[in-house]
Amino acid sequence: MTSTNIPKAFPLNLPEGDAELLLDELQTRLREGRRLFAEVGQILAEIESRGVRDLYGYNSIAAFYEHVARVPRAEAQKVTARALALNSRRARDGTSINPVAPLTGKSASTGALAEAGIDRIVTVMKRLPDHLDADERLEAEKGLVELAGVARPRDVTMAGTDLLARHDPDGKPNEDPEPKRQRSEFWLRQKRTGRWDMRGNLDPETGARLNALLVPRAYPAPGEEADDRAPAERRGDAFAEIVDLAEAGPDIPAPRQTAERVPEEPQPAQPGEEPASRPKPTQAPPQGRQRPHGSGAGVREGVAAERSRNVAHLRPPRWWARLSRPRSGNASQPQKPLTA
Repeated sequence: MTSTNIPKAFPLNLPEGDAELLLDELQTRLREGRRLFAEVGQILAEIESRGVRDLYGYNSIAAFYEHVARVPRAEAQKVTARALALNSRRARDGTSINPVAPLTGKSASTGALAEAGIDRIVTVMKRLPDHLDADERLEAEKGLVELAGVARPRDVTMAGTDLLARHDPDGKPNEDPEPKRQRSEFWLRQKRTGRWDMRGNLDPETGARLNALLVPRAYPAPGEEADDRAPAERRGDAFAEIVDLAEAGPDIPAPRQTAERVPEEPQPAQPGEEPASRPKPTQAPPQGRQRPHGSGAGVREGVAAERSRNVAHLRPPRWWARLSRPRSGNASQPQKPLTA
């Protein structure tokens, strides 16, 4: 059923049945909108010349336009880059900066060019070689502007590609960057449950050496009893065994101190008084032992308890302990625990 509430008159009070008039009104309003948007670009270029930070406190013209126009950051960057490429402006030292595409800016101020076609022209003008003089650049830009006024953006792109092929057939030389040195990375963090999560990115040599240590120790336990551990669990036990072996090694470095205390100057002893004996320095806890290859529950519990005592001084605090630390101004602040 067709609704009878549709008004007979067009909202713009245009007569019905005149297709040419509708098309003309559409093109007129598109041209007017593009002209007004070009004026917005001119205002943005002037704000950039005067200093957007001094005027409004923003660090960049894109951030300023993003908040004023309430548009996404990507769109704000695209609009401001187009405005700076089409309009001349002044630098902070007072020197004049010429636009990248001056003819395109003049044509855009009349509303004859769409934003997509403008972006294609600016891209081509930036890629033109430096050996072209001003007249050749203006002639190349003039042809692209005339085409963008009547053609689609893809046609402008094809014409720009042919233009670059004529003026710069070899293209810009591709500089081979030096190979970036990739260092090994390792992340270790404690979860709220007390478990530890780790991941890393090792170089080929270190990864191969770690794999050579894990593979022999990750085999199923020999014996009559079946090993019900999953492969990941076997690798976890193998890694724990490697940690035990490394901790029991004689060349393991001592843990670093987080804070250095200023030694107190000894005071001269009073006559008739014996000097107080200095306290003996506390000895470091004994290092861990090699994990025995036993399958009994008692042996495993004993090894786990021994390992927990050996590394108790290396455990970082829980995540919620950081919220209850005293402030730095408190003189009774305890020494921070050591972390890996």
